[in-house]
Amino acid sequence: MRAIICGDTHIGAVFGLGRPNGHGGNTRVDDYEATLNKIIDYTIESKADIFIQTGDLFEHRDPSPQHMSIVDRALKRLSNANIATFVIMGNHDYKKSGTEFTSSITSLGASEYPNVRMLLEPELVEVCNSKNEIVNLLLIPYRDKRMYEGSNIREQTANFNSHIESLVKNAGEDRPIVAVGHNFFFEGSYNDYGGSEVMATPGAFNGCDIAVMGHLHQFRVLQKRAPVCIYSGSMERSNFGDAGIDKYFIDYSIFDKKIKF
Repeated sequence: MRAIICGDTHIGAVFGLGRPNGHGGNTRVDDYEATLNKIIDYTIESKADIFIQTGDLFEHRDPSPQHMSIVDRALKRLSNANIATFVIMGNHDYKKSGTEFTSSITSLGASEYPNVRMLLEPELVEVCNSKNEIVNLLLIPYRDKRMYEGSNIREQTANFNSHIESLVKNAGEDRPIVAVGHNFFFEGSYNDYGGSEVMATPGAFNGCDIAVMGHLHQFRVLQKRAPVCIYSGSMERSNFGDAGIDKYFIDYSIFDKKIKF
């Protein structure tokens, strides 16, 4: 069983680049669509079982109809190929209103496709393929610090990690666990990324085979021993600061524990 993990796509991130494409769009958006579809081509042609997108599907919390159509068309291809497809909420997809929150990803037509799921809450999902191989996916959409009790970021982070640990414990025995989320890993300092967000400690994923996080746009392997911890990086170079940064997607052979970038 294989899973393709695609980093933050940020459909609509133009930043003044590109030019009109002659039919109401922008050539940079066309680039993002082409890159996403290249990854989907690979997913379908290589007969992968699972496709997971790490969040920040869109650049803006209220994406345009054009940008939503790009995603709908792409996800429909995966659904039609009978590939179990999961999109998790990123911080760019997250809309807070009082004590409630919502996300534009639930407004996509793709949310009604038979093999596609949009996730706004952390969940342990069991996936079985045509060979009756079963894997547990631990999917962790973006978590705002206000979602956890605590008077400071240290306490809120501790409760976030307790939440992850409890989900891991609920996984079926003797089944691989693949975790994918959209928060930073904690690397010893609450100030590395501004000190205002809850972070996932690598140790919280003990029992998982691999944990992949979006959110950080630079690809990085944080930990090579189990649980293997990786930042997927963003799907595209979104600005000139990314000019020298290579972009990857992940092809993970779940039972062989082999990773291709």
